[in-house]
Amino acid sequence: MSRTRLVIFSIVCALIGFAALATFWYNRPTTVSFAVGPAGSESAKFVDALRLALQRERSSVRLRLVSSDSPSDSAGRIERGDVDLAVVRADISFPPTAVAIAVWQRNPVILAAPAGSGIERWTDLPGKTIGVMGRGIGFNIRLIQTILREHGVQPSAVNIVEVLPWETAEMVRKKTIHGLVTIGPPASKPVADAMAGLIRETPGGNVTLVPVREAEAIADRVSFLESVDVVPGSFGSNPPRPAETFPTLGVLHYLVARRGLDDSLASEFTQQLFTLRPTLSTQHPIALRIEVPDTEKGSSVQVHPGALAYLTGEQKTFVERYSDYLYLGIFGLSLGGSAIAALAGYLGFGRRERDPRQLPEVLVLLRDARATDDPDVLDGIAHRSDDIFVEAVEASKSANFDQNRFATLMLALDRLNAAIADRRRVMAMMYDEEEEPQARPVGQAEPVALPVASRG
Repeated sequence: MSRTRLVIFSIVCALIGFAALATFWYNRPTTVSFAVGPAGSESAKFVDALRLALQRERSSVRLRLVSSDSPSDSAGRIERGDVDLAVVRADISFPPTAVAIAVWQRNPVILAAPAGSGIERWTDLPGKTIGVMGRGIGFNIRLIQTILREHGVQPSAVNIVEVLPWETAEMVRKKTIHGLVTIGPPASKPVADAMAGLIRETPGGNVTLVPVREAEAIADRVSFLESVDVVPGSFGSNPPRPAETFPTLGVLHYLVARRGLDDSLASEFTQQLFTLRPTLSTQHPIALRIEVPDTEKGSSVQVHPGALAYLTGEQKTFVERYSDYLYLGIFGLSLGGSAIAALAGYLGFGRRERDPRQLPEVLVLLRDARATDDPDVLDGIAHRSDDIFVEAVEASKSANFDQNRFATLMLALDRLNAAIADRRRVMAMMYDEEEEPQARPVGQAEPVALPVASRG
């Protein structure tokens, strides 16, 4: 193998190795941290199932779970940059460094009380004791206080206590509380258990579900609240509770990412989340509560650009994403190849013996063949063409002979032979015209000799 071929082979091998390394680097799994909690909750179980599903599907995005005590703890972790993803609640110090990936779940705020308790509107709560789900959290009480103020009720006029779902029945039975406020999806286990305890300890199960008729107006004034409709049968179908749809206020849980998370990672994770959601929902109903966030400009919560690209169908391909690097790489390879070729030429690598310089002579013979009317001159040019052909064939037997120049010479010789043949035909026609009889019948036009177009 010649030194030039060895250099070319080495360069090709290096390029193949570089391409394989780049492919491995691009397809390697990337692990992102996900803060969710508390441990054992529906959200934590679902995220763990999602983690296993991503591994099973060999996704390019993998999850590392970080246990969190509450949405406020998750918000603090993502604001400090300790995690990449987290589930936070809109009314609990939404981190300014976070952007949304999806709506995790909608949490209606539902006020329920035994029939005859005197609680039919939120304005009936002054002087009453109501239980609010969640203990040691505090933000649920702050949310209820905000709603009370929007109804013109001073929070200090209402006695608010925190209760756990399994304590509701006993507190209603002992009349420790006059009503209950649940915050969460009606189908979630904590809300369903708390409401079941209230209904069970109420005579005849007659429970009043208090609507918020002004929900839309309040939601317009308070950024983290939204108007939510509670559908019939949300808390039981025999009899249906409620009997008809009624409006109330709600607050959203968001799945958020830190603002600096790579767009391609966010896009891939969003795609996998919504792709795997139907499969995971059979074991984890919370998956069905995940929704696409508001992608309109001017929405209250900004969506991550990577997630937005997937949700709006503008996800970039590999070429679009790395086009600048590809162009720079091609330019660099071209420049590097030219430099290597120049260096190889300077050092004498691959230098070949020059072929006999017959090409200029063939070009001169080509012009002479077209210009002459002498058959002897044409014969001489034809003999010289044959001699050049024989010399070139003999020279081509050398191992270092330049095949490209030989091919060019053969092309020129073919052109020369074609010109000789064309000139001979033209000269033959000219001689035939000179020998043709001059007499012609009267009225017959003299034929016009058409020149034969020569090739080339």
